[in-house]
Amino acid sequence: MERYEYQFIAVPAQGGLKVKPGDTFEACKEIIQTKAAEGWRLKQVVTPFNEKMGVGGALGYQLIFERPAP
Repeated sequence: MERYEYQFIAVPAQGGLKVKPGDTFEACKEIIQTKAAEGWRLKQVVTPFNEKMGVGGALGYQLIFERPAP
């Protein structure tokens, strides 16, 4: 049976006056492309929420990558 290793990368939601819509997503795309060049495969994107704020309080994204273990 083949074994895999995983890498988890948090991409916080960007905020502030200079942030344009889609900036956080663009940051995710750059990370995905960089990791793909390193041999990682995007497995899943998770949007965790802030437990203190409830379901509507998204913190950003968690990118989960996998590749066969050495």
